[in-house]
Amino acid sequence: MIERVYRRIRWLYPKRYVKWLEENLNYAGIDVKVEKFLTLSFLYSLSFSLLLIPLGLLFGEFLLLFTIPVFLATHLMIDLTIMLIGDKKGSFAESVLPDALQLMAANIRSGLTPDKALLFSARPEFGVLEKEIKLAATKAVAGEPLEDALLSLGKRIKSRIISRTFNLIVEGMRKGGEIASLLEQTAEDIRELKLLKKEIAAQVGMYAIFIFIAVGFASPVLFSFSSYLVETMSMIGSKLRIEETASYTTIGSLRLGVVRVSSQFIRTYCLLTLTFSSIFGSLLIGLLQEGKEKAGLKYIPLLLAINLTIYFVARYILSSLIGFLVPAVAL
Repeated sequence: MIERVYRRIRWLYPKRYVKWLEENLNYAGIDVKVEKFLTLSFLYSLSFSLLLIPLGLLFGEFLLLFTIPVFLATHLMIDLTIMLIGDKKGSFAESVLPDALQLMAANIRSGLTPDKALLFSARPEFGVLEKEIKLAATKAVAGEPLEDALLSLGKRIKSRIISRTFNLIVEGMRKGGEIASLLEQTAEDIRELKLLKKEIAAQVGMYAIFIFIAVGFASPVLFSFSSYLVETMSMIGSKLRIEETASYTTIGSLRLGVVRVSSQFIRTYCLLTLTFSSIFGSLLIGLLQEGKEKAGLKYIPLLLAINLTIYFVARYILSSLIGFLVPAVAL
């Protein structure tokens, strides 16, 4: 019965999405069938979206319009979490890959056969890479060709460096290269590549800091000042006596007109703009630091929280200050 429910919910999703999710579950090390995970994800997202129904009945039907966006957003957050877990494990495996290759080369030079050298190079400190090395070594010891075992080593790790590294090693082995020297040279090349990436990240670090300051501090302060100014001018304009045939009135050398934009629209516009700027600013920071937009996803909650906090604090300080100096103008 439960398996039938799992299959029916799986049919609601496109086949390409199901395949993508199954791959990312393997990358994240989550040993759950994709049908069961899809069902749990669907039910969690549906439960969060249904929470808006009683709130909409209490506070207004406008909240009911957000049921579908909340469902999609919750589902998206679950998928992003799975993807980030896989990326984190892949990054860790890349960091310990040179040490694993160096250890395997040392085992071969000590007289071990390549399959035994691969098995004894699995260390607990290698984390997720240890499991993949043990699995590949077990296949090689059981009689599978070493080349095929090495090629399957990176299929459960989300890393281009690992898959390309073992493809190059297998290609070198097939052309008659010495395995120990090949492993040592590959490990040295990976270390040099990582140092080059760190140098590039250090050079563009100032750009990332500038974007963080502009999006996280300058933008909410400017939006808080401008929104408060528009709301203040709107309140002043509503108290002016302007004839129906005139679009403005004159006070001394100033010409004041009625501001026809509601304060609620201004606040909504500012909050939406700050939200989108936090999202795209975080993606840009991730692209500058690590070369991947996905690396900036972890900065979105932090940048969004800083944006909204500074926005409301700046508005409160400004309204308190102007209300103290000019009580008649305070909102």
